[in-house]
Amino acid sequence: MGTNEIGVLSIQNNNFFSHRNGYKAKWLILHGTAGGESAQGVANYFQTTQGTGNPVTSHYVIGQDGTVVQCCSEEDGAYANGILSNGHDAWWSNVPNPNLVTISIEHVKRSTDNSNALTPAQQAASFKLIKHICERQGIPKRFADKDGGITGHFSLDPVSRRHCPGSYPWDALWAFLKGTDTQKGTTMAVPHGWQDNGTILTAPNGVRVQRGFREYVLKNSWDSDNWPLQAEMGATQLELSNPSLGAGTRQLFRKALLEFTPSRGVFEAWIGAELYAHQLVLATLQSQLLQAQVKLQQHGRPS
Repeated sequence: MGTNEIGVLSIQNNNFFSHRNGYKAKWLILHGTAGGESAQGVANYFQTTQGTGNPVTSHYVIGQDGTVVQCCSEEDGAYANGILSNGHDAWWSNVPNPNLVTISIEHVKRSTDNSNALTPAQQAASFKLIKHICERQGIPKRFADKDGGITGHFSLDPVSRRHCPGSYPWDALWAFLKGTDTQKGTTMAVPHGWQDNGTILTAPNGVRVQRGFREYVLKNSWDSDNWPLQAEMGATQLELSNPSLGAGTRQLFRKALLEFTPSRGVFEAWIGAELYAHQLVLATLQSQLLQAQVKLQQHGRPS
């Protein structure tokens, strides 16, 4: 499967070691651009450094809008990683020129200290590209060690590149890379800013999502802002609008209501119909209260 299947644009340059001087890629290095506005703009900048005293590039650049641009072939070693500095991860000392054994991905970040969080579109594109590369190149889907894996530029140069790639959702990446449902062929992606330990999914507000509701969120491209408002709870009558559902459990989110019954499994409630049913009940109760107040007033009048 080639990169054209994930919508990659091509803006090539010649800042690379042809065919990696015979070596093979074992590591994937994540970078932040510390400036720039778009993936295309950064790729065009790389082209301007050809033939200069400081030619630079990476294999890919991912824009904040999710655009992915390829700047050189994965079969070549991009001029991306600079030099090893003091304090680098020890196992790099036994590696030849790191550019010969790595694939590099730049993430467009306007802040010069790379403190910008990835946008949802940028995160989705990054995770998808990383998974795609690892599976094609045989790179381990885990944090890097001497045998390969994924890390940031800080691993090679903690002196001048300690903020590269800067803010990056590492926990969400590992969960994404572990989360393929081989039976259904679907991918389980942790929403940006949430945490998942393999059993419990925790939203940024601290409310937990567990069991089938967790799996539903992970498998359905859940909006990261759609936080749970309460823990999952049982109900003897799950819906007023559909009494035939009987008993089950439910969890209310900011933009959705997830429900579960043994016969149907997990599903999203017709929240409009359910809200309307509750409004009708409330209107009835308000009418009854008003009638009771009128009777009390009548009984309290002197004869």
